[in-house]
Amino acid sequence: MSLGQSSLRLAATLALAILSTGAMAQQANPYEAGVAARLNGKPADAKRLLERWLSEHPDDIDARLQLAYAELALGSLDEAEAGFRAVLLAAPDYVDARSGLDQVRERRVQAGESRTAQIALEGALSDLSGNQQGWTEAALDVEIPTGDTILGGRVSHYRRFGLEDLEFTGRVGFHPSENLWLRLHMGTAPHADFRPQFEIGGGADLRLATTSGTVLTIDTAYQKFPLQDVVSINPGIVQYFDEGRTWLTLRGIGTVAGDGPLEIGALVRFDHAPRDRWRLFAGAATGPDTDLGIVTRVKALFGGIEAPLGGVVSGSAALSREWREVGDNRTELRVTLKARF
Repeated sequence: MSLGQSSLRLAATLALAILSTGAMAQQANPYEAGVAARLNGKPADAKRLLERWLSEHPDDIDARLQLAYAELALGSLDEAEAGFRAVLLAAPDYVDARSGLDQVRERRVQAGESRTAQIALEGALSDLSGNQQGWTEAALDVEIPTGDTILGGRVSHYRRFGLEDLEFTGRVGFHPSENLWLRLHMGTAPHADFRPQFEIGGGADLRLATTSGTVLTIDTAYQKFPLQDVVSINPGIVQYFDEGRTWLTLRGIGTVAGDGPLEIGALVRFDHAPRDRWRLFAGAATGPDTDLGIVTRVKALFGGIEAPLGGVVSGSAALSREWREVGDNRTELRVTLKARF
C-alpha cells in the first residue's frame, strides 16, 4: 500500500470515527432522547431525560417546553402550568407554550378541577311535532371552587303544557386523591307539576392511572316525581386522546320507574377542544328517558359548539333531535353564556 493510499485510508477512518462519535453523542443527548420518548408515548422517561438535560442547560426553553408537555401527559397539571408559564416568561410569543396552557385549563375543566369561579345563563326552546306548545327553559348556574372542593348551585325555570315549575339544585364536588373525583347533588321543585319534587344523586370519576387517558365514570340518582319514583344508574368510560384535547365517552343508561322493569340504553359522545374555551361535540343516544315521571324509549342525535366571545365570557349553542316511542318528537335549541372569574 502506498503512502498516499495509507493517508487516504487514515483520513477515511478518522472521518468515520468522527461521524460515529457524533452519532453516539446525538443518540446520548438527553434532550433529543427525551423528546423522542414523549412523542412515543413514554412521558415518564421523557421527564427523567429532560430534567437531566435541564440540570446542565437551565436556560434551554425548548427543553423546558418539552418537559411541561411531558408533565401534562402525566397528569401533573400544576407542574405543567408552571413550566409553560416559565417558557412564556422567557419567550412571550412562544405559541406552543400558550397552546400548552390552553390544554392545562381544558384538562382542569374536564376533570372538575377548574380553579376559577364561573356563572352561566342558559336558555332552551323545544319545538314539538304534535299540537302541543313548545317547551321553554331558563337557568342560572353558579360554581365556586374552594381548595379541593367545588360548590355549585342552579335555579331553573321550566314551562311545559302551560304549566310552570321552579327547581333549585345544589351540588358539591370533591377531589380526595390524584385519580379520583366525587360529586353529590340535591334538588327540589317545591310545587312540582312535571319536574321531580325531590332529587338526590351522586357520581364518581376514576382515572385508571396517573399516566392513563382512561377514566371510569358513574352517576346515580333518585327522583320523586308527582306520579312515581324513578331510579337511574349510568356507568361509563371516557378515553382521552391528543394530550387531553379530544375525548370519547361511552355511557350506559339504566332506569327503573316505580315497580317497573329495568330499562337500559346507551350514549356515545365525541368532544374536541383545540384551544382554551373552544369545543366541538356531537353524539347519539338510545334508551329510556323520563318525562313527568313516565319512562319512554327515545332515540336522539345532538351536537354543538362552544367558543370565546371576548374577555372572560364564552358562549355555546347545541341542537338536539329526539324521536319518542310515546309522545311528540322534539327538537331543542340550547344556548349558554358563561363567564369565568
